[in-house]
Amino acid sequence: MNLDLVYNPVAGSFRQARLDALVAAFERHGCTVRPVASARAWRPAEDPPDLACIHGGDGTLRDAVQALGALADCVPLCIAPSGTINLVAREIGYVREPEALAAQVMAAWRQGPERWVRAPLYRLGELPVVSCLSIGPDSHAVAHVSGALKKRIGRLAYVVAMLRLLRRWPRQTMHVSGELADGTPFACEAGAVIVSHGALFAGPFRLSPNAALAADSVELIVLERTSRAGIAAFTAAALAGIPLDRLGLATFRSARRVVFDRCASPVQVDGDHVPDFGPDRAFAIEPTGITLRYVI
Repeated sequence: MNLDLVYNPVAGSFRQARLDALVAAFERHGCTVRPVASARAWRPAEDPPDLACIHGGDGTLRDAVQALGALADCVPLCIAPSGTINLVAREIGYVREPEALAAQVMAAWRQGPERWVRAPLYRLGELPVVSCLSIGPDSHAVAHVSGALKKRIGRLAYVVAMLRLLRRWPRQTMHVSGELADGTPFACEAGAVIVSHGALFAGPFRLSPNAALAADSVELIVLERTSRAGIAAFTAAALAGIPLDRLGLATFRSARRVVFDRCASPVQVDGDHVPDFGPDRAFAIEPTGITLRYVI
């Protein structure tokens, strides 16, 4: 089997020794491994692998899916977790230890694609969304995270960035519309939104019981109260595992298409700040027609 091992060498958690251990582990299972030092420099169409292993976080996974393009429907994936949060890998259940991961993936490969996790792929404009996006205080924090601090303290850098926002708290409104999972149109005003395609958000937190990678819909979570107190209450409830819809802190909708008109910025996608979406540009999150296959 030919396996492309796509990794992010500038990620804060990257270690050359772990990459070498991953290569060796898959080679012991009979794979021909081709390491690729950047998802954005990957050219899989020139020589498509049988399997792509993404060594990184959700942002690296998104970049790899974007590099695959139409091949994302054909080349199965697995994940060697290495990013700050790793929402997709955490939901699916990939282990971190290289030898155990290689054994886990190769056992699933032998069982065949009928057992693999299938995840319909959504996009924001032309950008794939493998896990989630948000617009609001959370995305402001992501946009102002210090890369150097993130490399030193990991996810705590997001907490630091959020604390810094307290002095100049962002307040914004946007118009959101689209189509629910059952085809019903909807429209609303929002102070902040989270669109979750996976079950998890910001780590081990489950905001909506209906969110899942395998679902052919996304969960639209609309927050009307974006004051410091409102966001604090929302965060505290999420940390405590209290159902957020029961507290009236947010409105939940299962949607197939979500359109943002006069959208506020910045935008966070899969844990990364996306600078190309400005307040005067309307855009939508919608299905691509592609289904990702995770070997697990």
